[in-house]
Amino acid sequence: MYHSKRILYPDNHSELSESELMEQYGRYFGSNNWVTFSGCPSITLTKVGAKSFESLPEGYEVISIDSGCYIESSNFPAFPSGITKLTSVSVNDRPFGKIVIGKGCVLQGTSICAYEKVSIGNNVIFGPNTVIMDCSGHALSNRDHPDELNNLKVESVTIGNDVWIGYGCIVLPGVNIGDGAVIGAGSVVTKDIPANCMAAGNPCTVKKIELN
Repeated sequence: MYHSKRILYPDNHSELSESELMEQYGRYFGSNNWVTFSGCPSITLTKVGAKSFESLPEGYEVISIDSGCYIESSNFPAFPSGITKLTSVSVNDRPFGKIVIGKGCVLQGTSICAYEKVSIGNNVIFGPNTVIMDCSGHALSNRDHPDELNNLKVESVTIGNDVWIGYGCIVLPGVNIGDGAVIGAGSVVTKDIPANCMAAGNPCTVKKIELN
């Protein structure tokens, strides 16, 4: 059973101005750090399991976007770009997953889903339609078994500072990407990528080291 609280949702908030979007976001996650919105993203808290919401968690503990970030969810980009989606998930009685985004980051139709934690450093640029997840959302076997939710494999994702991730990449659970790394368009990142290198492919592998 899924129960969702949509903090920002295009169907409900698409007519809001940039300032009004920031005001709506700030009601739940604070307004000390100004975030620039182009179009309305989808920011959702989701509970999975038998229990629905009893109360909302403290916003600062769930989704944190630092100052100077740009969240693109419009049709303006030159390349196809969807709505940015930030989803924090709580399974049964577990805490909500945390999404932590550092200063000066650019998200363009970026989808992030956190069951435990997705941490992004400062000055990270995501090409359009990148997907980042710390859990697949279902078990590999025994689907619909009563214990399926308890057997979900969750592994935090960490992306360092000054990383550039190209168009249409997928970053899978448990991955760590080092500072200054560049990930080529269309890559599927299944393993850790060291700092200051260029990596690409499916699966993503290092193509060039020591970019600096």
